[in-house]
Parts: sequence; C-alpha cells; structure tokens
Amino acid sequence: MSDRPAEGPDECAPVPARAMAGLDPYQQIVLKMARQHRLLTVHWELTYRCNEECTHCYLDVFAPGEHVAGELNTEQALRCVDEFAVMGALNITFSGGEILARRDFFTIAEYARRKRFAIRLLTNGILVTPDMADRIAALRPTGVEISLYAADAETHDGITRRRRSWELTTRAAQLLRERGLHITIKTPLMRENVHQYHALRALASELGCVSRTDTVITAKDNGGLAPLRHRLTYNDMVWLFREQISETDEIPAPVAEGQRSCSIGLHSLVLDPYGNVFPCVQTRISAGNLLAEPIAEIWQSAVFKETSKLTFDVLPICRTCELNNICHRCHANALVENGSLYLPAASSCREALARRQVLVEKGVLPANYPIPAHLANGVPDDLEYMPVLPVRAAATQLAHLIPADALALVRRPAGMVV
Repeated sequence: MSDRPAEGPDECAPVPARAMAGLDPYQQIVLKMARQHRLLTVHWELTYRCNEECTHCYLDVFAPGEHVAGELNTEQALRCVDEFAVMGALNITFSGGEILARRDFFTIAEYARRKRFAIRLLTNGILVTPDMADRIAALRPTGVEISLYAADAETHDGITRRRRSWELTTRAAQLLRERGLHITIKTPLMRENVHQYHALRALASELGCVSRTDTVITAKDNGGLAPLRHRLTYNDMVWLFREQISETDEIPAPVAEGQRSCSIGLHSLVLDPYGNVFPCVQTRISAGNLLAEPIAEIWQSAVFKETSKLTFDVLPICRTCELNNICHRCHANALVENGSLYLPAASSCREALARRQVLVEKGVLPANYPIPAHLANGVPDDLEYMPVLPVRAAATQLAHLIPADALALVRRPAGMVV
C-alpha cells in the first residue's frame, strides 16, 4: 500500500488565499508558517516494505520481512524526530510502504507523541488486530487513512494481489472505529473501480468512516509506466464528473496574481526511509540527507527556495490557460511527464478538459467556453506521450552533479523571466 496523498491535509493543499480574519485558527497557523517559510508538516515514508503488491503502486516494494540496506534504524529515526521538534514542526504523517511492517513503528510513533507532535497514519490495515488497534488508539492520532480499492473483495484483492486483503482492511476500519478513531477510507480511482464510486462512498459510510477519492495515478518512481494502464481515460473522467458536479456548482474565481496550485516548498517536506528529503511526495529532487546534514540547512537549500516560488505567475503556459481555475495542476506530474516543473502535465490537462465538458453540460459554464489553444487537439495518451525515464534516479543524479543550481534541477523553460 502506497498512495500519493493527493488531497491530504497540509502537504498538497493550496495555501489559503483569504485574509486571516476569514480563516479558522489552524488555517491561520498554516498561512502564517507558509508566509514565514517555517516547517509545519513532515510526511515520513518509514519503509518501502509492504505486504501488498498493488498493480498501480509507484514504488517497487520489498517483502515485509526483507532486510533493506540503508533504511534508517531506530536510533536514527528518533534523532530525526528530535530535529523536527527543534525546527518547530507540528505534524508528522507516517506512511510507507506499510508502516506496520516496521517492527519499531510504535517506538517511533510513541516517541513522536511524547515530543508533542500531532500524528496521522497511512496504512492498509492488514496487520491490525484488536491488540494492535488498542495501541494505535493509545497514540491518539489526528486520523488514520486506510487504503481500500474497491467495494468488493474480488476487485480489491485483484489490485493488491493479496488474498483476503479486502476482508482484513475492512476489519481494520471497524476495529479502529470501535475505538473512536477518525478513519478515512482513501481510494485512488482507476479504470477497475471508478464505476464503484457510489458503492465505495456507501461502504465507507456503513463502516462509520469518511470516504476520500482522487484520480491520481502516477508512473513509478523508477520511471516505469505500468501504473498508467490503470489511470482513468477521458471518458472515465467525464462519467465521474457527471456524478460529482451539480448544476448549482460555482466556478472558482479566476487565478489571481501570486496564486499557487499547491503549497510545495512552503511549510512541508517528505522524508524517505533512507533519510533523503524532498519537497513533496512526487517531486523527487533531493534537497539533502538527514544523515549527512541538519534539517535546518536542508530546509534553506536551493530546492526549497526554488519550489517555494512556484506560483502561476512563473508558469508560461498555465498562467494564461483559460482552464487554469478549474484545473488541479500538479507540478510534480509536470516534472514526471515533461521533465520540468513549469510546463503543463498532460494528466492535469486531460482532467481539466473533462471537467470543462461536464460543467458545460450542466450549464455551469457557457457552451462557448474556450478550449485553450495548446489543447485544441486534445491530450496524447500517457503511454505514448511519456518518455521511459528513471525519474527519481535522474533527478537525484542531477542534484548531486549541480546541487547549488536549482534552476538546472527544475529546468526552467528557456527565456523564462521571473
């Protein structure tokens, strides 16, 4: 189990654009820390070991009991918690792989709680027994997100390639809800399960959980394209948006000067199992390694300085696109698909076109609402369009070759003036 936290709190959410007076206290903290470039949230991939082998996973996972060379040991992990505490961070999200595949998970999580961190847990739940559910509840996490890929066992188990995984995952949700925890059933929508959208929501409600779905399916971090065979087609997206969009929906305001599509580089970071630090889960440009340098220095590195500037103002195509206010643009997808954080991502463009079509059908947008010139001929198929490129390896190699030159890391388009 390892799904991109496409709609998780803090890591991927846009920074609130409203005045302080219109925000709740926590949103005010988020906005203040973003403006001051202070670390608020850590997304920590504790291990790449996993007891599932999901067909759409962006990782090449290891077996649960396998020894993984270079993975942070317990002592190193606790030192990382200490460093994050000194930096003033408030939240840690523990993810994987499967977090419970680490035998020292509770040692690390309990230590983080003693350091007064709010923690969030991402798990497939397979290993959750009544006794383990008690230990998880004792951590008092702000939430537990459980990955469930279908409303029926056959489809889910086919995706995870793990027999009885649906049974064990839904059992975990029940056990944790019985202990009063806030549980989110998280589902990346794919060709295999998109038409179960309503059934998945109903199942989550039956379990006493919140349902959260997204359409984010990405290439593997090693450049493999196999997961993209599961990504929604244009027709799938149109069907989904017809189910989600209402005739009474309002169009977001036009993109304003200085507006951002996400909070990359501002107040959160990602730590992988080996101590490498990245600006977000999918933007695999290493800013440094906690075993080699303190987090305070990494946080001020060129990678974070450059990604913190990613507003629509510096995007040569997206800033003038007529669909930018209904597009869920992802800089990381652009990096994976085009090798540049600044260019459009075909996956985002396809989704925006599908959303436009449905908004026109529902009468929310006028029938003559323009299609941007760069999308006049549609969007190429992913598997034909994307280069077979070892994305993580390439980005890391560049970072080591020219670590001080952030412009080279993110490949600003030629002639772009900021």
